[in-house]
Amino acid sequence: MLSANLKIIEELKEFISIVSETPEILELFSTQKGSFTRERKLPFRHLVLLIAKLCKKTLGLEIDKFFEELNIEMRCSVSAFSQQRMKLDSFFYEVWNKLLFESCYHYYGSDIKRWKGYRIIAADGSNISLINRPVLEKYFGGQSNQSDTFVQAKAYYCYDVLNELILLADIKPYRFGELNMAYSTIDGLEEDMLMIYDRNFCNFKMVALHTWQEKEIKFVIRAKETQNIIRTFIDGGSHSEIVYLKTTPAAIKGLCKCGFIINKHTTLKIRLVRVELPNSVEVLMTNLWEEEGHPSSEFKELYFKRWCVETNISVQKNILQLESFSGLTPLSIKQDFHATVLISNLHSILIKEAQQTIENNQIKRKYPMKVNRNKSYGKLKMNLVSLFVENEPTVILQALNDYFIRDPIPVRINRSFPRIIKNRQSKTKHRTYANYKPAY
Repeated sequence: MLSANLKIIEELKEFISIVSETPEILELFSTQKGSFTRERKLPFRHLVLLIAKLCKKTLGLEIDKFFEELNIEMRCSVSAFSQQRMKLDSFFYEVWNKLLFESCYHYYGSDIKRWKGYRIIAADGSNISLINRPVLEKYFGGQSNQSDTFVQAKAYYCYDVLNELILLADIKPYRFGELNMAYSTIDGLEEDMLMIYDRNFCNFKMVALHTWQEKEIKFVIRAKETQNIIRTFIDGGSHSEIVYLKTTPAAIKGLCKCGFIINKHTTLKIRLVRVELPNSVEVLMTNLWEEEGHPSSEFKELYFKRWCVETNISVQKNILQLESFSGLTPLSIKQDFHATVLISNLHSILIKEAQQTIENNQIKRKYPMKVNRNKSYGKLKMNLVSLFVENEPTVILQALNDYFIRDPIPVRINRSFPRIIKNRQSKTKHRTYANYKPAY
């Protein structure tokens, strides 16, 4: 695994070099023509690393520390950094992240985890709280009440739950909605993906867009108990049943915009699966058929895997402090968002070998053990610059791996806690104010 990680790091480094040395490619990731042509204190190759370092403290201190790690005496000001970053399109981090997880799939090969040949991809959206500034409110929107305005964005993730990789992440204005974000990503899904959604995504259009692809995309969606067809199925007591989903006026209109002409008589064949929980009954809607080798008994555990995307979003908000942004413009918000996704994926890849070592050494343990994410994220941030600047990153990767193995924490399986429904405006994990950034 260490050799695979080394190859991945080398590809990421080479990508920076190719972009920075090829004007035609560099222009693709620039917001204006002619950017990054002059030699500045903060050239392109350093700027992308500084943003990827996730600056959560006072910017002046973060910049000073960054130049110390580069062994460069000359410093740039916070103003210079702010002006320079406005030339960088956040699209760079999306492409860099795509290179990262595709390299992981390539170099890890048969070590990539699958479920019956499928990559399990859990999709979910989340509200991202932003600093209350007119420019951000104008672009992203949000919510308001009688006494205050809450500036928020809407984020959407597609997460490979078995390999702990974010394959797609996007951030949009709050009112754009996670359903529209989901619709726009379906064309980019691959046939070896098994998509898992919660009940917010349960509608005719979502099922149709997966079913009517050139190659059908498999899915599992939690159904809404308020639908007549679902209530009838629950009352019937069956464990599994084939039904035909009827269209709706909204679905007809929405699918027409996507190029599908249907009418009120159009139906979709789906399978409903009953899942018994201690205090309730859930129904899953799927196109995984029993004759293809998918018995009803496997769906409870399969759908539960979707929880990993919720956990990953929590890690980004709590440990990586996603909502503590380093800038006050829509562009800087997008840069920080996609850089956070990149670092989250890089961390998931780099801890694989350590996690395997921990699992192999689990003798006389009451609970399974895993890498301490809080400490390992911190250690990765401390070594991120040297990892991409040093000519021989092997030593750094080995030192990181040795550190990750130390002090693992227990995994307490099947823990359950009551879900506390909070006020929507108080759901944020970390609310940042423009005049406050820790200096230590």
